Amino acid sequence: MKYFSLIFIILALTFLLTGCTEFSRFYTKSSKNDERLALIDQRILELEQALSNLNVSDQNLEKRIGELSQKIDTNYSTLHESVNGLNARVERKERLLEGNLLEAQKNINNLENKLDKLNEIEKIKTDLQNQIIVLLSQRSAITGSEIGKLKETQKEEGGDIIAQRQEIINESPGEYKLEEVTIKDSDANPRIAELQSMMDEALALYRGGNYEESLHKWEEIIAIDPENLEAEFNIEIVKERMKFLSGK
Repeated sequence: MKYFSLIFIILALTFLLTGCTEFSRFYTKSSKNDERLALIDQRILELEQALSNLNVSDQNLEKRIGELSQKIDTNYSTLHESVNGLNARVERKERLLEGNLLEAQKNINNLENKLDKLNEIEKIKTDLQNQIIVLLSQRSAITGSEIGKLKETQKEEGGDIIAQRQEIINESPGEYKLEEVTIKDSDANPRIAELQSMMDEALALYRGGNYEESLHKWEEIIAIDPENLEAEFNIEIVKERMKFLSGK
C-alpha cells in the first residue's frame, strides 16, 4: 500500500512537473505569439497610416491634375482661338493681296494697251509729220522754182530796161542813176536761193535723226526770214518730236 502510494505520488509529481513544463512552454509560446501579434498590429497600423497618407497624396494629386487639366484646357482654348483669329487675318490679307494683284495686273494690262496705242499714234504722227515736211519741201522747191523763173524773167526784162535807160543816161548823164543801182541790187540778191538751201539742209538733218541741229537750222531760217510760215511749222514739229523722245 505504501509502495502504491509512493508510486502514485511519484506519478503525480511527474504529471505535475510535466504539466508545469507544458504550461511553461505554452506560456512562453503564448508570449511570443503576443509579441508577434503586437508587431503585426503595429505593422498594420503603419500600413494603414501609409495608406491614409497615400490616399491624401492621391487626392492632392488628383486635385493638382484637375487644376492642370483645366489650365491646359483654358490655354488650349485660348491658343485655338488665337490660331483661328490668325488664320482669319491671313485669309483676309491673302484675299486683299490677291485683289490688289488682280487690280495691279489689270492696270498693267491697260497701261500696256495705252502704250501700244500711244506708240502706234506716235508712229502715225511721225509718218504724217514726215509726209508734211516732204510736201512742204516739195512746195518750197516748186515755189523756189517759180521764184527762180520769175527772177529770170525779171532779169531779162530788167536787162532790156537797163539797156533802154542806159541810152538815156548816156544822153543825159546824172539822171536815173539811183533807179539803175536799185535794179542791179535787186537782181544780185541771193536770199531766196540761200533760204532754199538752208531749208533743204534742215530737212535732211531731221530725216537723219539730228533733231537738235535741224531745230537750230530752222531757227536760223526764221532769223533771216521771220515771215517764213513753213519754217515756223517745222520748228513746232521738231520740238514735238524731241519732247516725245525725251519722255520715253
